[in-house]
Amino acid sequence: MNLRHLKIFEAVASAGSIRAAARGAQLTQPAMTYAIRELEQSVGAQLLVRSAKGVVLTPIGEALLRRARLLANEVRRAEEEIAQLRDGAGGSLRVAFSSFAVERLLPNALLDFRARWPGVALELQELSGTDVNGLWNRSDFDFAILGELEPVPDDGLQRELLLDFPLAVVAKAGHPLARARSMARLREAMWVVPTYGAELLRGHFADAGEPPPRDIVVCHSWQLGMTLVKRANALTLASSSLFTRAAASRGLVALRLADKLPHVRVSLLMRDREALTPAAQAFAQALLAVARTVQA
Repeated sequence: MNLRHLKIFEAVASAGSIRAAARGAQLTQPAMTYAIRELEQSVGAQLLVRSAKGVVLTPIGEALLRRARLLANEVRRAEEEIAQLRDGAGGSLRVAFSSFAVERLLPNALLDFRARWPGVALELQELSGTDVNGLWNRSDFDFAILGELEPVPDDGLQRELLLDFPLAVVAKAGHPLARARSMARLREAMWVVPTYGAELLRGHFADAGEPPPRDIVVCHSWQLGMTLVKRANALTLASSSLFTRAAASRGLVALRLADKLPHVRVSLLMRDREALTPAAQAFAQALLAVARTVQA
C-alpha cells in the first residue's frame, strides 16, 4: 500500500466509477483497475463492489477511505508547512466556521492574518450543525470556529475557548409574545432555528414534562432565519451577544424569560494544536487576540 494506490482509490470512491476516475486522473481505465487490485491484495480484502452503475464501497473500503483522506490532508499540510518555514509564504488554509463567528471574530482576525500572510490561499466555509461530523471525519479543514452548547461534548478534539455568551430567545420588536416570561407561553409560536436549536427546544420542553412546539423550522441560513423572524413573526434562539451590535439587532428584542437557557461557547476546534501549519497557527492567534477584545 502506497500513496499512489491510496490516491487512485480515493479518486475512484469520489467519482463513483473507475471510468469516471480514470478520465479525471488522465489515466487509462486498465491502469486504475490494476492499481485497485494491487491495493486490495495489499489490504487482503475487497474494497469495492463493481456493477454496471459504478462502484460501491465495502465496509472495509469505507474505513480505508476515511484513513486515506486523513493521510492525504496530512501530506498536504506537511508540504505546506515546509514551504512556509522555508519561504515564509505559500500554501493554503481551510477554515470552517459557524454563524456565531461571522461578525464578532472573522473580519478583524482576517485583516490581521492577511497583513502578515498575504500569500496564503485562504478558504472559509460556513457549516451547519449537520456538517460537523463530516468535517472531522474527512479532516478537510485545518481547524474550525464553532458555536457549541453546554456541556461541551467529550469527543477527543482539542478546544480553545474564544467567546462565551448566554443563549436568548429572540423575536421582532412588537411581537405578540414579546412580553412572555416563560418558555411555556411560547409553545404555540413558530420557531426558526438551526439544528442545535431544534434539539434544545425538544429537550427543554421534555424536561418540563410538556410536548415540544409543533412548528419548528430548521434553517441552516442565519440571514434567512433573521428574515423570517422579522417578517413572519417567528421566534429564534441566538447568542445574547447579538444585542451588543446595534446594526445586527435593529428591530429585534431578547425575551426576558425566567427559564434558564444554556450558554453558547464559541471555540477553536482542532485535532492537534501542535500539528497546525505556521499559517494556521498565525490565524488561530489572530482569532484569539480578537476574542480577548470582544469578551473584555
